[in-house]
Amino acid sequence: MIRKEKNGNFIENGTFSTKYQFSVGRKISKTKLSKAKYNSLLQLQSLDPVKIMTDQEKSRTWWMYQDLFYIENEDISGDEVKAFALEEFGKKKR
Repeated sequence: MIRKEKNGNFIENGTFSTKYQFSVGRKISKTKLSKAKYNSLLQLQSLDPVKIMTDQEKSRTWWMYQDLFYIENEDISGDEVKAFALEEFGKKKR
């Protein structure tokens, strides 16, 4: 199942060099992105969904697409995330 993740965001860490980590609830991604990689992620996700965090224990994956976050537990592809997001956007326009 896939759904929109309303509680996701990126947090900034670091004193001398800022790093960005995805956070949802008490979960924080292990991956720390430099400012350059974070900016690259922001550009990429405007066109295609980007996988940003996986919880192996609970088989959940978080994606970012067009400044929104999505969570799924079926190991779906970026194309399927995109289709879901565009379908949801279409429903809002009606």
